Amino acid sequence: MRHIAILPVLLALLPALLPAQGGYSRRRGPASATANSGPYSGPAVTFNGTVKALTKKELIVDLDSAEPSGERQSLTFRLSKKTRFLKDDREIKPSDIEVGTHITLDATRDGDLKLSALNVMAAPLGTPAGKPGAKAEK
Repeated sequence: MRHIAILPVLLALLPALLPAQGGYSRRRGPASATANSGPYSGPAVTFNGTVKALTKKELIVDLDSAEPSGERQSLTFRLSKKTRFLKDDREIKPSDIEVGTHITLDATRDGDLKLSALNVMAAPLGTPAGKPGAKAEK
């Protein structure tokens, strides 16, 4: 008789226990971070540096170092249709920016935590490489 009284309690708790057993999921394979990558999220961050490499899909930049030792860190930024390339406040083609050009760029992190370039601004004419905002001496 006791077993019959416990049976309804076990049947009521059974559905609550099943999802916790092994975490069944409809998705197969490893979780892909690209499922969340989409529109840009979070605030844009500004970086200064020199173009190390530029392809159709990515931009590699040697960042300006604030340390006297001069160690440079390189970061890779994704490029998309939304990435704008500018020089002297005018839009230019990515091919107009050469390796070694000093740039300032705004970037955000995508859903998969990779950096995506929003605006890439080539140093204005007369600005020496490595010193953003400094005027060239005549």
